[in-house]
Amino acid sequence: MIPLDEFKTENREIRDLCNILNLVIDDYAMRDNSIVCELIDRFAERVTAHLSHEDRSVYRDLLQEHTAEADALADKFLGNSQELRRIFNEYRRDWCRKPHHASQHTEYVKESRDMFKLVCERIDFEEDKIFPHFE
Repeated sequence: MIPLDEFKTENREIRDLCNILNLVIDDYAMRDNSIVCELIDRFAERVTAHLSHEDRSVYRDLLQEHTAEADALADKFLGNSQELRRIFNEYRRDWCRKPHHASQHTEYVKESRDMFKLVCERIDFEEDKIFPHFE
């Protein structure tokens, strides 16, 4: 049985981090703020850990059901996980821990918002499709 309460708690924390970071990334002066950097690191760690945690339990449990519905969810889940990891790794490589000039800030804000949106869409998918399947 997958730990739904744990996943829901992880999702709340990740969504909260997305919401807070969305508020502070507009201000270029916040780019090097130690608290903001800590929040970005925490966001990255939480998302990575959450995806790995789900891979070990949700995906495995879906595959073990051997039903058309579970197989379809597993395919969508895995495809989404792989794509999110790829995009997230590119984002981290391009923007995290790497200084950028003020002229690049608009691009940074856009890519950050896109990343937060993707992560929140993944959370919505989990909460709307995956978790109800196991309740």
